[in-house]
Amino acid sequence: MSQLDATWYDGRGSRGRASRLSQPAANTLRLESEGMVLEFAVAEVDLSPRLGSMPRTLRLPGEGHLDLADSPLLDQWIPTSSRIEAAAHWLEQRRSAAIGAALATVLGVVFFFQIGLPWMANQLAPAVPPAMERTITRQAMALIDRVHTEPSKLPAERRAQLQQQFAVLVAGLPREGDFRLEFRSAPELGPNAFALPDGLVVVTDELVELVESDDELVAVLAHEAGHHEHRHGMRQALQSSAVVVVAGFLFGDLSGTGSLSVSIPVLLLESGFSRRHEREADEFAFALLKRRGRSPADFGTVMERLAKHHGEQDMGAVSYLSTHPASAERIEAARRAAQPQD
Repeated sequence: MSQLDATWYDGRGSRGRASRLSQPAANTLRLESEGMVLEFAVAEVDLSPRLGSMPRTLRLPGEGHLDLADSPLLDQWIPTSSRIEAAAHWLEQRRSAAIGAALATVLGVVFFFQIGLPWMANQLAPAVPPAMERTITRQAMALIDRVHTEPSKLPAERRAQLQQQFAVLVAGLPREGDFRLEFRSAPELGPNAFALPDGLVVVTDELVELVESDDELVAVLAHEAGHHEHRHGMRQALQSSAVVVVAGFLFGDLSGTGSLSVSIPVLLLESGFSRRHEREADEFAFALLKRRGRSPADFGTVMERLAKHHGEQDMGAVSYLSTHPASAERIEAARRAAQPQD
C-alpha cells in the first residue's frame, strides 16, 4: 500500500508530528502518527490547490491539518475537477505561459487606464446630476479661495462689462444656462483662467491685466467654454476618482474610496486636463469665435503672450489651473483656423 510522509498539526499544540498518509480503501484516508491511527472519508477532507511543486495542505475534520509534499497520489486519492486549479498549475509549470500571462495582465491594465477609464468617464459624465456638479465645484472653489486666491480688485464696472461679453459669447450654446463668470486676484497663480464642472469660469485679475484687448480675453473664455461644453471637468474628475477605486481593488485597500465625494475636488485640482481635452477645447473655441464674427488668431496671440510670461514652466501651483504650455503647435493651429477657407 502506497504511503506519503507528512507533518501533522493537530490543532491542540504547536508541535508538528511525523506521520504517514495512506488509502486503505476507496474513498478512505488513513493517518498514522506516533502509534495513533485515524481514518477519514475523502469527502470530509479539504486539499489545497495544486500549484507547481509547492507543498500542499490537507485539512482534516476536527483534527487540524497535514503539510506534505505534492504527489500524484494526492490527486488519485482526492480527485478534483476544478479547471481553475488545473489552469493555474499548467501556467506554473510553463515559464513561457506564465510570462505571457503576466505581459497580458500588464497590457490589460495599461489598456484599461489609458482607454477604458476615459471611455467610461465619457459615458458617465452626461449622466452626473447637476447637483453633484455644483457640490464638486463649490468644494473645489472653496479650496482654491482658501489657498490660492483673493477677492478681485477689478472695478465692478469692468467686471460687469466682461461678464456681458461672456454672456454674448455663450448665448445659444447647449449648456448656456450653466455659465457664470467670476474674477479673483491670484498673484501666486498669475495670469490664468479655468472652468469647473458646473460651468463656473474663473479669470484672474492678472490675466485681465496681461491681455492687450478684450478680443484676446474673449478668446480665452471661448476655450474655457469648450471645456464645459465637452464636460472635461466632470470627465477628468470621474476618471481620477475611478483610478482611486480601481487601485483600491487591485491592492486590497478600499479604506479611501468611501470619501470620494469629498476627495474628488482635490483629485480634480491635482490632475489637470489632458492634452486631448485641451485640443478639443481649442477646436471648440476656434469654431465658436468664428461664429461670433471673431478671429481665432486672438487665441494664438494670447497664448504667445502667456508663453512669454510663464516661460516653459508649469503655469501655476495647482495643475488644474494651468493649461499645458502654450506650444507652437497650438498657436499655429489658431492661426490656421483664422485663415479664410477655400
